[in-house]
Amino acid sequence: METTPERTSVGRVIGLSAGLALIVGAVTLAFAWPSAGMGPNEVPIAVVGPAEAAAQVQDQLDQAEPDGFDVTAAADADEAAELIEDREVYAALQIAPDGVTAYTASAASPTVARLVTGIADQIAAQMGQASGQTVQVTVEDLVALPADDPNGAGLAASGLPLAAGGIIIAALIGSAVRGSGRQAAAAVLGPLAIGAGVAAILLYVLESIEGDYLPIAAAISLAAAATGWFILGLRKLLGTAGIAVGAVVVMLVGNPISGLTSAPELLPAPWGEVGQYLTPGAGATLLRSTAYFDGAGAQTAVWVLAAWLAAGVVLFTIGAVRSRVKAVESPEREAAAVAA
Repeated sequence: METTPERTSVGRVIGLSAGLALIVGAVTLAFAWPSAGMGPNEVPIAVVGPAEAAAQVQDQLDQAEPDGFDVTAAADADEAAELIEDREVYAALQIAPDGVTAYTASAASPTVARLVTGIADQIAAQMGQASGQTVQVTVEDLVALPADDPNGAGLAASGLPLAAGGIIIAALIGSAVRGSGRQAAAAVLGPLAIGAGVAAILLYVLESIEGDYLPIAAAISLAAAATGWFILGLRKLLGTAGIAVGAVVVMLVGNPISGLTSAPELLPAPWGEVGQYLTPGAGATLLRSTAYFDGAGAQTAVWVLAAWLAAGVVLFTIGAVRSRVKAVESPEREAAAVAA
């Protein structure tokens, strides 16, 4: 006789609907909240002139945007340029009676570059009202984005596939490769292949970044390896659930607060800084520094990625040893049962 499948209870349907609402709400919050709360938060900039001039500008900025900027004094334009190229500040202002000069680095953050240019316009307007004369504003982009991608859209868009690349590596290796040794080999070769391919696309197809191919490919490979090994280690230790845990850490937490599309200092505090200690944020900083600043400002990012990679290797090793122990114990138990 055919039996009719038991109907799902109304309570379970309601619970499932509530669970879906919570999940989608969490995803929406994770991706929309950093952008909705975007604003300057201790953005480092320089002012050319004595310390008194920097303090005066700091006071003016604090009145307009409390705790929005962290102003450093630079002796001259050359020192300001050095600070920008070393990624110690995002931009610099030089204020003179006849004009205001804004030194920016759109490659560091187009958003901050536009923000500082707007500040220069405001300062010039105030000076013009006080003197009754027009005050000229000059903008010098010291580290510019490529002409083919002046807004950095290609670089910003690379964040999602870079984060997802590590998840894909772990998922494919964990499901398609058998044997811990072969999985480890694939986890080494996979990020290298991703780095080679993505670097070629960004440099030669999209032309959205500049720089030397090998360092950029190495930066992308390290970012992919850090994410891939961490999630692969979780899968080796926890099973399929490890992929889900790793995806949440990387995609729902790390990617939205990576700062790649704007700058870490423009995200709500303290999440911009927290994001730099997760693989998407560290990978974004490493890629930007390698492509435009000859590696300046990338030291912390390298150590962060290396730490995640090492953690993944440790998790993978623990999981592999545990699997080996279970495989050895299983035949012994079977043999004992037969003998009994």
